[in-house]
Amino acid sequence: MARTFKWRLTISYLILILFFLCVVGITVTRSVDKFYMENLRHHLMYESRLVAELVQDYDFVQPSSEMAGAAVRASHDTEARITIIAADGTVLADSQEDISTMANHRNRPEVAAALRGDNYSVIRYSSTLRTNMMYVAVPVVQEGQIPGAVRISLPLMAIKSLIHRLWWGILAVMILAGLLATALSLKFVSTLTRPISDMTEVARSLAAGNLKSRVLYNREDEIGVLARTMNTMAHNLNEKLSEISKIKSRLETVLKNTVNGIILVNPENQITFINPAACKLLGVSEKGAMGKQYIEIIRSYSLAECIDTVFREREAVRKELVLHSIGDKTVETSIAPVTDIEGFRGVLVVLNDITELKRLEMVRKDFVANVSHELKTPLTSISGFAETLLVENPENQTVQEFSRIIYDEAQRLARLVNSLLQLSRLESAEANLKMERLDLVECVKYALEGVEPSLTAKQIMVHLDFPPGEVVAAADRDLLTQVLVNLLDNAIKHSPEGAAIRIGLEEQEDEVLVTVTDKGPGIAQEERNRIFERFYRVDKARTRRDGGAGLGLSIVKHIVEIHGGRVGVESRPGQGSNFYFTLPWGQR
Repeated sequence: MARTFKWRLTISYLILILFFLCVVGITVTRSVDKFYMENLRHHLMYESRLVAELVQDYDFVQPSSEMAGAAVRASHDTEARITIIAADGTVLADSQEDISTMANHRNRPEVAAALRGDNYSVIRYSSTLRTNMMYVAVPVVQEGQIPGAVRISLPLMAIKSLIHRLWWGILAVMILAGLLATALSLKFVSTLTRPISDMTEVARSLAAGNLKSRVLYNREDEIGVLARTMNTMAHNLNEKLSEISKIKSRLETVLKNTVNGIILVNPENQITFINPAACKLLGVSEKGAMGKQYIEIIRSYSLAECIDTVFREREAVRKELVLHSIGDKTVETSIAPVTDIEGFRGVLVVLNDITELKRLEMVRKDFVANVSHELKTPLTSISGFAETLLVENPENQTVQEFSRIIYDEAQRLARLVNSLLQLSRLESAEANLKMERLDLVECVKYALEGVEPSLTAKQIMVHLDFPPGEVVAAADRDLLTQVLVNLLDNAIKHSPEGAAIRIGLEEQEDEVLVTVTDKGPGIAQEERNRIFERFYRVDKARTRRDGGAGLGLSIVKHIVEIHGGRVGVESRPGQGSNFYFTLPWGQR
């Protein structure tokens, strides 16, 4: 009970009140004690002077009955002990003691002061009466001389008794005041802490999940402000939790019904979330996977290695994997670290089953390769027959015209078939690269020789921007030459007559950048996103007229990517285009 705020506050009030009562009691007692002592001293001093005047005509040479009688009478009047002392300290009379047994008083401080002519008072212990006494002594004056002194002494037991009674009275008042203060404090503290108790109960109710609880306190004071703030907080918390609950519900619905497998792994390598798609993909149950080490559930070395890499390097990994231990499924894996303001929280694994897409893509590739291969023989026959007709019927203009058309179209189809076959080889395992150390300066010059007729026909100038010395890269010579020829041919076709083409080589940190810049019409943003797709043509009418099929840039992209490089284009309509690709450095 004493640990509650109410009782701590009550005890604090009581301690404060009792402290002030004690201070007041001690102060009053000391003041009364001092007042009584001072009043007693003045009274005894006055009585001493009266007795001194009464005995000033007596002879202070030796004791006398008259002097003893005067001392006894004065003692009855003052209720104090009267002592008459000669100038040499001899006691001449005493109202209570036998003077013959009393010692010389000359060295008593009050007597010594009185014999010097001073009025003097002192409190000290009396060895005769064995109690504290107040002594007051005044000189007796006879014709300007001091023959002796009169001393009055009074025991302080009466004063001490009075002080004790006063202490008991003050103590009784303090007890009554303490009891009254306790009652008032309890009532005051109860009134003060009742709103706080109510807020405590509301806070407990909120903590238990009852966000409808409110504090009923409407006064315009600090507690009222706190109560309104707490009610506002509860209202806002209720709205936020309701909103979070809705978002959580929607998110759970999305995660449970998405076709992508989602796994969340905590920093202790334990699976903390796995959705039904991931369970189906991995062949496990949600209950059996939750809380387990991911290595126990993910039975794929390559996938586990990717997760370990993300744990170690704290960087996202995106990779296409084949899960041989789970039915040879092909999955597109995206693994990313999960962080917040508190730091690293785990790893998110997203699995997209693309097995069927890969199968369909393989079917498509096989179909294109087979059809292209089968078309080569009839196209060769058509070209041969058309060429024969051109030779054997030179006089017949109609036959010449139709034969020329057949021959040109057959050649165009043959080029298209060859491009499709090359794409199929690049996309398959048959693309065996003959990697070697190449000087790109020589490769560019060799490619320029191949397109020299086209450059001359359109009077196009070529500017070379090469660094001094060799620019070395690791690549397949034939495939790299084809990339350069395709890009140069593309730039020539789209550049106006008399324009200039720029070819640049730049050595970067761990790769070589190759650029081919033309002054053509440029490419819009929506076109740039699709420029490297097969059969995609920006200006379809002109490309068909020039004999292109939209496969050149697609071949460029595949060749660069199988070399481990990247390809792209920078362009704006009316400002030309800058095609670029990168290759890894060759050994120097």
